[in-house]
Amino acid sequence: MSPAARPGRGADGGPLKIVQVVASINRDVGGPATTVPMLAVNLQRLGVACTLASIDDRQLGPPLALEGLRYAGVPADFMARRLRGWSPAFARALGELVAAGAHAVHNHGLWMFPNFHARRAAERAGVPLVISPRGMLDPWSLGRGVLKKGIAWHAFERRNLQAATAFHATSEAEAAAIRALGFRQPIAVIPNGVEIPAGTRAPRSLLEARFLRLRGRRWLLFLSRLHPKKGVEELLRAWRRLEAAHGDWQLVVAGPDLDGYGESVRRLSRQLGLEERTTFTGPLAGDARACALANAELLALPTHSENFGIVVAEALAHGTPVVTTRAAPWGALQEHGCGWWIDDSEPALAAALDEAMSLAPAPLEAMGARGRKLVEARFSWDHVAREMKSAYEWLVGSGPRPACVREQ
Repeated sequence: MSPAARPGRGADGGPLKIVQVVASINRDVGGPATTVPMLAVNLQRLGVACTLASIDDRQLGPPLALEGLRYAGVPADFMARRLRGWSPAFARALGELVAAGAHAVHNHGLWMFPNFHARRAAERAGVPLVISPRGMLDPWSLGRGVLKKGIAWHAFERRNLQAATAFHATSEAEAAAIRALGFRQPIAVIPNGVEIPAGTRAPRSLLEARFLRLRGRRWLLFLSRLHPKKGVEELLRAWRRLEAAHGDWQLVVAGPDLDGYGESVRRLSRQLGLEERTTFTGPLAGDARACALANAELLALPTHSENFGIVVAEALAHGTPVVTTRAAPWGALQEHGCGWWIDDSEPALAAALDEAMSLAPAPLEAMGARGRKLVEARFSWDHVAREMKSAYEWLVGSGPRPACVREQ
C-alpha cells in the first residue's frame, strides 16, 4: 500500500470490499481484460480489498497476472463459449462472493451474461451496483450487431442499466453517451490508467529477430484488436497511398484476431500489394508489446468509436506520438502538441500520416516527450485508483462526493 494512502473504508468502518466483474481477463482479449485487473491491483495497493470475477476461457490465453489479487475465475464450458458467457456456475460463485460481505459490485462491460449475473448478485445482497459500459453504449457500437444486442437489451441489459446505482465513464464523451440514452444516475468520470515505463527501452532487435522486414525501417504501428471498429482497413488504404513516398517506413499491424476478421484484413493487404510493406505480428504481450510501443516512431489508431483508447495512453507513456480520430476522446493530442486528432475519414488519415512520416526523428521524439509528461500528470494508475476509491467511498456512504462524480 502507498505510504500516503488511507485504507478504503466501508460505511461499517471495515475495509472497503469491492467485487470487480468482467467477462474475461484472458491474455488475447485486450481492452477491459487488461485495464480492469490493473485497476483492481492499484486499488488494492490503496487498501481497497478487490476480488476479480470472470469467465476463464483458456482458448483465449491464460488469465493476466494479478499480483496477489483474489481471483474467482470460473472455467468456460461449451455453453459459456457459445452463449455469451452463460454460466450457472459463475452465477453461483459470484453470488456467494458478494453475499460474503462485499460493499459494492463493479461491473465492466455490457451484452454478456456475466454482466447480468453481476446485477442479480448485487440486488440479492442489497449492495450498490456500478456499471462501466466500456464504450459499449457509444452510438457506433450500438449500431453494430443490432439483432444480438436487441435480444440482450430486452432480455436483461436494459434492466441491468436501470438497476445501476451509479455509472463509471472513462471520458466526458462516454458520460454524454450514457445521458443521451436517458439514464440519470450519478456518473463518475475517471479515465483508464496506464503504466509509466521506467528504465531503458526494450531493444528493437527483440522484434527485428522475429520479423526481418522491420530491420532498418522506421515503424508506423497499429496496436489493437483486429476489429472493424478500429479502422485497420482504412489504415491499409491510406498506407497504399503513401508507402511509395515513405520507403524508409514499415507498417506494423499488431493485435489479436478474435472473430476471424483478421483474415479479411490480411487479404486486403495482399489485394493492395502491401505484403512487403506491412508486417502482421499477431498479438504482442510483455516485452514484445513494450518493444513495439517504445520503438515505433508513430502510432496510428484510426478508430470509429472509442470510449478511451488505452493504446493511445500507452504509446504516449512510451514517448511515441499518436494519430487518432475524433471518435476517440483525445483532443489533448492537439492541446499538448503530442499528436494528430483528425476527422474520421480516409483522406484525413492519409494527410496526417503523410505529414507525420515526413518529419525527421527528432521532432517526433519531442512530441513523444510532451505526450509522456501529459500521461504522467493525468493517467498514472495511482491517480486513477485514488479517484475510483473516493467514488466508491462516497457510494457506500463513508466519504464525501468527489469532484469526479457528476450528479444529474
